[in-house]
Amino acid sequence: MKYSVIMPVFLGDYPTRGTNPSDKFKRAVNSFLLQEYKDSELMIISDGCDLTESIFNEFFLSYPNVHFHKIIRETSFGGRARQTGIEMSQGELICYLDHDDMFGPNHIKIINENFDKEWVYYDDYIMLNIEHTESYKRDNIIEVGRIGSSSIVHKRSLNVQWGDGYGHDWFMIEKYLLPHPYIKIPTPEYYVCHTPESNIDY
Repeated sequence: MKYSVIMPVFLGDYPTRGTNPSDKFKRAVNSFLLQEYKDSELMIISDGCDLTESIFNEFFLSYPNVHFHKIIRETSFGGRARQTGIEMSQGELICYLDHDDMFGPNHIKIINENFDKEWVYYDDYIMLNIEHTESYKRDNIIEVGRIGSSSIVHKRSLNVQWGDGYGHDWFMIEKYLLPHPYIKIPTPEYYVCHTPESNIDY
């Protein structure tokens, strides 16, 4: 297995939750299943969420490259779900998908064609309408608040450790990725559909 996609999921009530979280979760999983590049697995880590487990069992249990594991509920924005996904996965390269975002069909293919060094990062797309016909490319840079898990792919061998708190993306990047060689690659197809700070919820 070359790529492992880590997806932490909690569909219950929390301060920055958008609308229709169950539908967004199903959309995200289906966007993984539609990838042109097939040497990959999806690790769904339920953060103590029974609804996530129910949806997985109803819609995705039969897919051999989609795996599910439930952990005990942790505090909001904790890092344990992502860390569990990494520990249980088999891929050489680790990437991430938030349950309320989605991949375009060539996302992993583009990453695979351009991956170099020990880890890479890239720009992503912010969705601007519910029909998913309008978006703009967001310029991600190596700076706190300007890069997160949705725009990085790293080798498993770097042995990253996720921390807790809303800034945990930067904590991990700064401590475990920045000391190693990296490049910015051409923008693949990661679509950000939920940004609480901008009231985007598609």
